[in-house]
Amino acid sequence: METGLGSVEADRRLSREAAAQLREIAHELRNPLNALTAIAEIFRDQRFGPLPGDKYVEYAALAHGAAQRMLQLCDRLVLEDPAARSIETSPLSQVLGDIVGLFGPMAEERGVTLVLDLPESLPNLQVGTEALTSVVNNLVVNAIKFTPRGGRVTVSARAELAENVAILVISDTGVGMESDEVVRNMAPGWAGALSTVGVHGDTGSGMGLAVVRRQVELLGGTLELRSRKGVGTCAIIRLPLGPV
Repeated sequence: METGLGSVEADRRLSREAAAQLREIAHELRNPLNALTAIAEIFRDQRFGPLPGDKYVEYAALAHGAAQRMLQLCDRLVLEDPAARSIETSPLSQVLGDIVGLFGPMAEERGVTLVLDLPESLPNLQVGTEALTSVVNNLVVNAIKFTPRGGRVTVSARAELAENVAILVISDTGVGMESDEVVRNMAPGWAGALSTVGVHGDTGSGMGLAVVRRQVELLGGTLELRSRKGVGTCAIIRLPLGPV
């Protein structure tokens, strides 16, 4: 077993190899993503004639936006763009609104009501927009996957100016979890990650909450998970506010 400096160097080597593999995967993903982006743009712009309804136009625009975002993430990984780590000040209402719009079709197809519940005004949130989007994306997708047809997923937020924090809540009326499942999912690292199957047949790696927890911590925030079997789950995120 390696110890001391040898162990540190081995960890660094593994980290470099993992980063290189990730860049290779991102590079290979760019070609199909470029194709998907172009196809979605053609449908969005109705270049071969009008689409048979406004919903088709709306969904084409959502698909184009999602493909573009994935392509940008891959580009940043391949190029190791320092801008990927920059902190932006983003209107929280806009970020959450975009996410609810993006996953509205997924919820609708599964018979789940996806709702955005925000006060009339929210301050800007000083965090990396990409990181915040990734956090909420994971939580919203999980909520939809584990909420049966006829259920409800709500994305809400409010500002606690006295504490200079924004509180984001993603709640659902889904299948919920037992207390030991909550503890396992909130365990440090990847120890709690187990493959999952949602109520609509969606499969997952079980890593979503681990990713969320890590990103929330990197944003300087905290994640709390409350759940009750047969009732639903509530994820509560507290994040520092930027200048109001």
